[in-house]
Amino acid sequence: MALTINIESAHPLVSLYVEGQVDTQTAPQLLDTLTKLQLGELEELRIFASGITFLSSAGLRALVFAKQKMPHTSSLVVVGASDMIKDVIIKTGLGNAVRLLDAAEGEG
Repeated sequence: MALTINIESAHPLVSLYVEGQVDTQTAPQLLDTLTKLQLGELEELRIFASGITFLSSAGLRALVFAKQKMPHTSSLVVVGASDMIKDVIIKTGLGNAVRLLDAAEGEG
């Protein structure tokens, strides 16, 4: 399945709207998109994940990459992820570095 990524930038906040499966085939596309952002200058990166149907370890690595490149005081926020994807993020320990918000909470 193809991965669709749309970007909205209102520096120092960037929002990514991601749809599809983030797996070993498509994670490089997400990583490439993240690499092109000025992560070191962001205060917040929001990934709207309601359209993500699957998140593999390759997708988790892309999230870890983004968080590592952002300033320590910055926030990486995953908005609207399914319960299954939230569970993966939490169980892998990434939930300590990423804020998880429901879709309604992330719109503001």
